[in-house]
Amino acid sequence: MKKKVLLLLSFIFVSIFSQGSVYNICKFGAKGDARTINTLAINNAIDECSRNGGGQVLIPKGVFITGTIHLKNNVRLFLEHGAVLQATTDLSEYKSYIPTRDMSKFDSGDGTQNSNNSKDHHWNRALILGVGLNNFSIEGDGIIDGVHLFDASGEENMRGPHTIIIAESRNFLMTGITVNNAANYAVMSYDISNCLFSNLQFNEGWDGIHIRGGKNIVIRNCKFYTGDDAIAGGYWENMTITDCYINSSCNGIRMIMPADGLTVSHCIFQGPGKYPHRTSGELKRTNMLTAIFLQPGGWGKATGNIDNVHIHDIEVDNVGSPLMFVLNEGNEAGSIIVEKLRANHINCAATVESLKGGTYESLVFRNISISYVGNPNSWAPDARVEPAGEARPICCWGWYLCNVRNAVFENINLKFEGQEGRPAFFIENTHKVVFDAVEYQRGTNKQNIINLNSGQPVMLN
Repeated sequence: MKKKVLLLLSFIFVSIFSQGSVYNICKFGAKGDARTINTLAINNAIDECSRNGGGQVLIPKGVFITGTIHLKNNVRLFLEHGAVLQATTDLSEYKSYIPTRDMSKFDSGDGTQNSNNSKDHHWNRALILGVGLNNFSIEGDGIIDGVHLFDASGEENMRGPHTIIIAESRNFLMTGITVNNAANYAVMSYDISNCLFSNLQFNEGWDGIHIRGGKNIVIRNCKFYTGDDAIAGGYWENMTITDCYINSSCNGIRMIMPADGLTVSHCIFQGPGKYPHRTSGELKRTNMLTAIFLQPGGWGKATGNIDNVHIHDIEVDNVGSPLMFVLNEGNEAGSIIVEKLRANHINCAATVESLKGGTYESLVFRNISISYVGNPNSWAPDARVEPAGEARPICCWGWYLCNVRNAVFENINLKFEGQEGRPAFFIENTHKVVFDAVEYQRGTNKQNIINLNSGQPVMLN
């Protein structure tokens, strides 16, 4: 199914943009002199292109300062090599995404400094806006620079406009572009479908690609060097993330809302972050927290389930935890399969948590090798795992399970460097666990597997 979607998206975009005239923004008065504000000239070029049925709006070599650009149907915004679309520092030049229908299900962070919602016009400003569109793209070999624009009235009293907002739209392509210094998210999306993000690079800023409401989405062959989560969001249906290199000073993939049909494959997660987490200020924190973090309800209640998740062919190095699955209030989980994962220099256990939520119906972990950094300290016999929003040391070093109906561990190898005083597994409120060819290093703790209110693991081989 995933391959069919990918081929269909490729066919759609080739068909849409194979014809059409070219509209060079310089012919509309734009100047790539790194001084002139070109907002009007660029939007005039886009309007003319759209009125004539569509085509290519060309950003030639040069540094073009601009405020908000409004994309249109059937318009291909193309940045040639050497072209830089640079955000103006004049905050009055930015416009907001204004929803045409109720988007409140995508709101998050209520009551916190990271509160954001679809009706917050200030939070929903962007350098590039595409709203209610069909058949459009951002392509080329150029750079879009958000200049880390500071706004004392923004989120956390520092964040400026997003670089790109795509909302209530379908058949969108973004390829070949480098996004630098996003003042908030590099790409923020609400309710999009049939979209392809490919061969992109994200440097610094906050989140790389953040999608709240996405159907038939492919993110492939992208490189992320982000200060915050590389890929985030939720309410995904048929989402594929493949062949990406992910380096972050926060989480690699952080799903904060439900999803049905998520594939993550052939990706590399590498810590520590190249660029510091910008909110950490003078601390300049660069440690990468979790590679793949599925956490519906993590930023506020987000009712719905996780199902049909397949994670495979993954490499992880020098992060907090390779995997964290956390259910919150109003969330259940169906089928999750993780296979062919290799991780090294890991500091925290892989976890399957449901301390405030529902039950995991079916989990399969297969062909997995993880090497941890040992912790010689023992934990109290009555130690428990408390809810938390990020990877942290807990009362086991290898794997934690809670509120699981059926789990299978097949061909698993867990080891640690140095000394380790905790058990390898901590299993809580779990109906059935099958261990098939599971190997784990023994530490100083006499109990390697702790069961609480759970059936004894079925040992095979």
